[in-house]
Amino acid sequence: MKQKFNMEKSMLVKLAVCFGIIAIFWILPPAPPLTQVGMRVIGVFIGTVLLLSLVDTVWPALLAVAILSRTGVATLNEAIIGSLGSWVIYFILMSFIMTHALNESGFTNRLVAKFMGIKFVSKNPWTFTFSIGFFAMILGCFMDQIPATTFMLAFVQTVYKELGYKTSDSYPHITNIVTVFSVNIGGAMTPISHALTIIGLGIYENITGKPLSLFAYLAFGVPTGLILFILMCIAVRIFAKPDFSKFEGFDIKKVIATQKKVDLREICTVIVFFVTVALWIAPGLLMMFTDAAWVSTFNSYGITFWAILSVIIMALVHIDSNPLVNVKEVVNNNINWGILLFISIGIYLGTAISLESTGVTEFIQTNITPLLSTLPSGLVVFFIAFVAVFMTNFASNVTTITVMTGVGVTLAMSSGGMINPIGIAMVTTMCGCCAYLLPSSFGTIALLHGNSYSSKNKIYIYGIIMMILSALIIGFVGYPLGVAIVS
Repeated sequence: MKQKFNMEKSMLVKLAVCFGIIAIFWILPPAPPLTQVGMRVIGVFIGTVLLLSLVDTVWPALLAVAILSRTGVATLNEAIIGSLGSWVIYFILMSFIMTHALNESGFTNRLVAKFMGIKFVSKNPWTFTFSIGFFAMILGCFMDQIPATTFMLAFVQTVYKELGYKTSDSYPHITNIVTVFSVNIGGAMTPISHALTIIGLGIYENITGKPLSLFAYLAFGVPTGLILFILMCIAVRIFAKPDFSKFEGFDIKKVIATQKKVDLREICTVIVFFVTVALWIAPGLLMMFTDAAWVSTFNSYGITFWAILSVIIMALVHIDSNPLVNVKEVVNNNINWGILLFISIGIYLGTAISLESTGVTEFIQTNITPLLSTLPSGLVVFFIAFVAVFMTNFASNVTTITVMTGVGVTLAMSSGGMINPIGIAMVTTMCGCCAYLLPSSFGTIALLHGNSYSSKNKIYIYGIIMMILSALIIGFVGYPLGVAIVS
């Protein structure tokens, strides 16, 4: 049969639109303080997000690195280092290996069986789903969001397999969203092991010269986050129509009966895994009670160091002449490198668009401050909350918290007492953690998009709903609560 070049018309249209957007922004004149570099990066950002969403999840990531190197925002080497060479990718790779070892040991299956066997949890499918979300939120409160998400996605994937769901079924699509969104809400609720919240509190202290108590943030973040979680559950309950047919006739007793006895391999793997988790959490907890030099030294190791050490220990510890994890085999056969490439460009796009050479940050600062001076204080707080949530779902959350906390606190200090600086700092910090929409927003959302049980369309729908709810609740409920706490 004679071969010929051929592509579906729908695919051609998608490619033409995506590349057309990149081309248009490449030649459009910038609106100062945006720069020509900024316009090109914005075009690459929009075009790449569309390509990743509509066309493919791997090769557009490679293309974006190449095109970004021609925008002037970075060299090719810098773009590679900022994407695939990011510490986040290395950390996710270590987390994948650790989670694989935990799954292979049988612990994840055992945990799922125990969870599904709880009487209240198994009451009905909705209670079961939201219980998973609550579990994920609690985990997110104390762990860095990326390893918490990695663990929870492995957890729910085991649930889907036990119930017999496929990647195309609607129930996993909704549960994945509830799970990852809940982790992010939990991460926004506390400063424990969460660098993002610490950044926001640090910026407030740098501007005002006064510390912002971690306990004050906890008193503000926990109730605000719980309200946000409840509203998320209500929204999902109202709008989602998942297929619960697999729950009918499902007998958890049969699953529990198939569980093997706990053996030495499982015990050792669990010990290494959760000691590592404790090392991730400990610095954040200790910083709440002491500022001793040894705590700072402990914290300087970072979470990636302990993840690498955990994988090495798992490779060195042998049971019956076999390691707890065969790293070579896992890396060669069990790592989805396509997801890592997908996540890498998502992270770098958010960073690139926020760099000083683009003018995007200056554009936001220049245009927001004058606008806010004409609004009532309540609307000012909501507007700042909305812009922070909007920014963090498209660009770097670090940049969002840095810019919006700086703008908010500076504006509050010049408002003559109309806006509380501490309250607005907590608002912008929490809003900057509320990522739901695009892979560029946060590593957790990139993991959600890259998961085989996810639906991108549903992520966008519920991501937008959560963006609106987050701005409303944090702006109109969280801010008054924060002000009351520090008054």
